[in-house]
Amino acid sequence: MIAAEPPPSPPTAEAVVISRRESSEVVASLDTPLVLSKAGQREQAFVRQAVFVTTSLSLVRPASGAPAPDGWRWAHQAFLQRQICFSSITGLFACAEASVQPLIHAENGEAPVSPVDPEAAPESEAARKRLADGLKPKAAALFEADRRQHIDPMLKAAGVVAARR
Repeated sequence: MIAAEPPPSPPTAEAVVISRRESSEVVASLDTPLVLSKAGQREQAFVRQAVFVTTSLSLVRPASGAPAPDGWRWAHQAFLQRQICFSSITGLFACAEASVQPLIHAENGEAPVSPVDPEAAPESEAARKRLADGLKPKAAALFEADRRQHIDPMLKAAGVVAARR
Protein backbone atom coordinates (compact mmCIF):
# COMPACT_ATOMS: atom_id res chain seq x y z
CA MET A 1 0.00 0.00 0.00
CA ILE A 2 1.27 3.42 -0.92
CA ALA A 3 0.73 6.20 1.56
CA ALA A 4 0.92 9.81 0.62
CA GLU A 5 0.60 13.07 2.39
CA PRO A 6 -2.87 14.55 2.14
CA PRO A 7 -3.06 17.30 -0.46
CA PRO A 8 -2.43 20.77 0.89
CA SER A 9 -5.47 22.83 1.77
CA PRO A 10 -6.35 25.41 -0.82
CA PRO A 11 -5.22 28.88 0.15
CA THR A 12 -7.88 30.98 1.75
CA ALA A 13 -9.19 33.76 -0.39
CA GLU A 14 -8.02 37.18 0.73
CA ALA A 15 -11.09 38.82 -0.78
CA VAL A 16 -14.49 37.93 -2.16
CA VAL A 17 -15.53 39.46 -5.47
CA ILE A 18 -18.85 41.25 -5.01
CA SER A 19 -19.22 42.46 -8.60
CA ARG A 20 -17.15 42.64 -11.75
CA ARG A 21 -17.29 44.78 -14.87
CA GLU A 22 -15.34 44.04 -18.02
CA SER A 23 -15.01 46.09 -21.19
CA SER A 24 -12.82 46.73 -24.21
CA GLU A 25 -11.95 49.99 -25.92
CA VAL A 26 -10.28 50.45 -29.31
CA VAL A 27 -7.53 53.02 -28.89
CA ALA A 28 -6.32 53.14 -32.53
CA SER A 29 -7.00 51.22 -35.73
CA LEU A 30 -5.60 51.09 -39.24
CA ASP A 31 -6.65 49.44 -42.51
CA THR A 32 -3.72 49.19 -44.94
CA PRO A 33 -4.88 48.41 -48.49
CA LEU A 34 -2.59 46.10 -50.49
CA VAL A 35 -2.41 44.70 -53.99
CA LEU A 36 -1.04 41.17 -53.82
CA SER A 37 0.49 39.62 -56.91
CA LYS A 38 1.84 36.18 -57.67
CA ALA A 39 2.47 34.50 -61.04
CA GLY A 40 0.71 37.28 -62.93
CA GLN A 41 -2.42 37.21 -60.78
CA ARG A 42 -3.50 40.16 -58.68
CA GLU A 43 -5.73 40.31 -55.65
CA GLN A 44 -7.02 43.19 -53.55
CA ALA A 45 -6.39 42.84 -49.82
CA PHE A 46 -5.96 44.90 -46.72
CA VAL A 47 -4.38 44.41 -43.33
CA ARG A 48 -6.67 45.46 -40.50
CA GLN A 49 -4.89 46.29 -37.24
CA ALA A 50 -6.13 47.64 -33.94
CA VAL A 51 -4.69 48.49 -30.56
CA PHE A 52 -7.23 48.03 -27.80
CA VAL A 53 -7.41 48.00 -24.02
CA THR A 54 -9.40 45.50 -21.99
CA THR A 55 -10.56 46.44 -18.53
CA SER A 56 -11.55 44.30 -15.59
CA LEU A 57 -12.90 46.20 -12.59
CA SER A 58 -13.91 44.27 -9.48
CA LEU A 59 -15.57 45.33 -6.26
CA VAL A 60 -14.07 43.18 -3.50
CA ARG A 61 -14.77 42.58 0.19
CA PRO A 62 -12.21 41.11 2.61
CA ALA A 63 -12.82 37.40 3.16
CA SER A 64 -11.47 37.39 6.69
CA GLY A 65 -14.77 38.48 8.16
CA ALA A 66 -13.08 41.36 9.89
CA PRO A 67 -14.94 44.61 9.41
CA ALA A 68 -13.05 46.33 6.61
CA PRO A 69 -14.22 48.55 3.79
CA ASP A 70 -14.92 47.22 0.32
CA GLY A 71 -12.37 48.09 -2.31
CA TRP A 72 -11.84 48.33 -6.06
CA ARG A 73 -9.32 46.23 -7.99
CA TRP A 74 -8.61 46.84 -11.63
CA ALA A 75 -6.52 45.55 -14.47
CA HIS A 76 -6.18 47.36 -17.80
CA GLN A 77 -4.24 45.41 -20.46
CA ALA A 78 -3.31 46.56 -23.98
CA PHE A 79 -3.48 44.22 -27.00
CA LEU A 80 -2.72 44.40 -30.70
CA GLN A 81 -5.00 42.61 -33.16
CA ARG A 82 -4.22 41.91 -36.81
CA GLN A 83 -6.36 40.44 -39.56
CA ILE A 84 -5.84 40.03 -43.29
CA CYS A 85 -8.88 40.55 -45.49
CA PHE A 86 -9.37 39.97 -49.23
CA SER A 87 -11.88 41.44 -51.64
CA SER A 88 -13.05 40.15 -55.00
CA ILE A 89 -14.15 42.00 -58.11
CA THR A 90 -17.75 41.30 -57.07
CA GLY A 91 -17.25 43.34 -53.91
CA LEU A 92 -17.41 40.31 -51.64
CA PHE A 93 -14.71 40.00 -49.07
CA ALA A 94 -13.48 37.53 -46.51
CA CYS A 95 -11.15 37.91 -43.57
CA ALA A 96 -8.75 35.44 -42.04
CA GLU A 97 -9.09 34.70 -38.36
CA ALA A 98 -7.94 37.62 -36.24
CA SER A 99 -4.72 37.20 -34.31
CA VAL A 100 -4.42 38.96 -30.95
CA GLN A 101 -1.30 39.44 -28.88
CA PRO A 102 -0.88 41.16 -25.53
CA LEU A 103 1.35 44.20 -25.40
CA ILE A 104 3.63 45.07 -22.48
CA HIS A 105 1.50 48.11 -21.67
CA ALA A 106 -0.76 47.59 -18.63
CA GLU A 107 -2.12 49.33 -15.54
CA ASN A 108 -3.20 47.52 -12.35
CA GLY A 109 -4.26 48.84 -9.01
CA GLU A 110 -6.48 48.94 -5.96
CA ALA A 111 -8.37 51.68 -4.13
CA PRO A 112 -10.96 51.89 -1.37
CA VAL A 113 -14.57 52.49 -2.27
CA SER A 114 -15.51 56.11 -1.83
CA PRO A 115 -18.44 56.69 0.52
CA VAL A 116 -19.34 59.75 -1.58
CA ASP A 117 -19.80 57.71 -4.81
CA PRO A 118 -19.62 53.95 -4.13
CA GLU A 119 -20.47 53.09 -7.77
CA ALA A 120 -17.45 54.88 -9.27
CA ALA A 121 -13.79 53.99 -9.29
CA PRO A 122 -12.09 57.25 -10.35
CA GLU A 123 -8.57 55.88 -9.82
CA SER A 124 -9.31 53.01 -12.21
CA GLU A 125 -10.72 55.39 -14.82
CA ALA A 126 -7.65 57.62 -14.50
CA ALA A 127 -5.37 54.59 -14.99
CA ARG A 128 -7.35 53.46 -18.06
CA LYS A 129 -7.21 56.92 -19.57
CA ARG A 130 -3.47 57.20 -18.85
CA LEU A 131 -2.86 53.86 -20.59
CA ALA A 132 -5.05 54.68 -23.62
CA ASP A 133 -3.58 58.18 -24.00
CA GLY A 134 -0.06 56.74 -23.81
CA LEU A 135 -0.80 54.19 -26.53
CA LYS A 136 -2.29 56.59 -29.09
CA PRO A 137 1.02 58.23 -30.13
CA LYS A 138 2.72 54.80 -30.23
CA ALA A 139 0.07 53.11 -32.39
CA ALA A 140 1.62 53.88 -35.81
CA ALA A 141 4.98 52.46 -34.71
CA LEU A 142 3.28 49.40 -33.19
CA PHE A 143 1.36 48.76 -36.44
CA GLU A 144 4.50 49.12 -38.58
CA ALA A 145 6.56 46.81 -36.36
CA ASP A 146 3.73 44.26 -36.30
CA ARG A 147 3.44 44.33 -40.09
CA ARG A 148 7.20 43.81 -40.52
CA GLN A 149 7.33 41.02 -37.93
CA HIS A 150 4.14 39.09 -38.77
CA ILE A 151 2.55 40.06 -42.10
CA ASP A 152 5.55 40.60 -44.38
CA PRO A 153 7.23 37.24 -43.55
CA MET A 154 3.95 35.38 -44.12
CA LEU A 155 3.44 36.99 -47.54
CA LYS A 156 7.08 36.38 -48.49
CA ALA A 157 6.81 32.70 -47.50
CA ALA A 158 3.74 32.41 -49.77
CA GLY A 159 5.69 33.92 -52.68
CA VAL A 160 3.41 36.94 -52.81
CA VAL A 161 4.56 40.45 -53.67
CA ALA A 162 2.62 43.11 -51.77
CA ALA A 163 2.33 46.70 -52.92
CA ARG A 164 0.39 49.39 -51.11
CA ARG A 165 -2.50 50.81 -53.12
